[in-house]
Amino acid sequence: METSVPGYVKEALHQLQHPAPKKPQHAPAKAKPIQYGEKVQTTTVDTSAPLPKEGIKRIQKAVGRFVWYCNATDPTMARTLSSIGTKQAKATEKVKEECDHFLDYCHTHPDARVRFLASDMILALHSDGSFNSEPGSRSRAGGHFYLTDKGNYNLSNGAVLTLSKIIKYVMSSAGETEAASSYLNCKAALPLRMALEEMGHPQPKTPVIVDNTSTQGLMTNKMTPKRSKSYDLRVNWLKCREAQKNFNLIWRPGTDNKGDYQTKVHPVQEYIRKRKEYVLN
Repeated sequence: METSVPGYVKEALHQLQHPAPKKPQHAPAKAKPIQYGEKVQTTTVDTSAPLPKEGIKRIQKAVGRFVWYCNATDPTMARTLSSIGTKQAKATEKVKEECDHFLDYCHTHPDARVRFLASDMILALHSDGSFNSEPGSRSRAGGHFYLTDKGNYNLSNGAVLTLSKIIKYVMSSAGETEAASSYLNCKAALPLRMALEEMGHPQPKTPVIVDNTSTQGLMTNKMTPKRSKSYDLRVNWLKCREAQKNFNLIWRPGTDNKGDYQTKVHPVQEYIRKRKEYVLN
């Protein structure tokens, strides 16, 4: 089975009066150039001029139109829409450039389709976090939720939910970011587990694929926490849910984690390579 909304992007771009790009744009966001050999990483501050009210309204309209489309049929837009959405109320010329870049991407890939394969209706998810990657020293959580077969969490199925959001509080380490991301993803998975069970599909422990060994170790009691008080609540919540047999954290390399796509801005070659893992066209 496939889901799609033919013509939706074309109509939205027409309403926004966004022209076709001069060349195809395959990345929803522009990655920063890699600074090889740099020992100190510096943050960037947006000092561009603020937009007038009409410009801000156009960006808000674009975000509003495409958030629904992203949830319905194109999860590759999630991270970019989340990033633009957090800055839309006080949009600047730089935010306008980000929005126009995103709309060029929409013009290049106007009719995405998500394919769902027959399965045992067992919920599984990939969880990932990106430490200190957002303005204000914030971090981002990402999650890819899909249905798979019992005992097989490797089924390449379409996403039933995509999570990409900035973590509310400032994280102090990559390990804390990964724990917070797992916490947010598992909280979002609970209603899905309940809905599936009420539909007649009993759920075993939901496989949660992570690429951070400390998060898995703390949750499964393979590691003894000594200085984790700053995120005790999240870790203990996860351990409690694991004891209730709701979740099973499984470590896999970052290259196999589909949540990674939703937490970072990648080079255009990476977007081209990974797009086929999430959508058709």
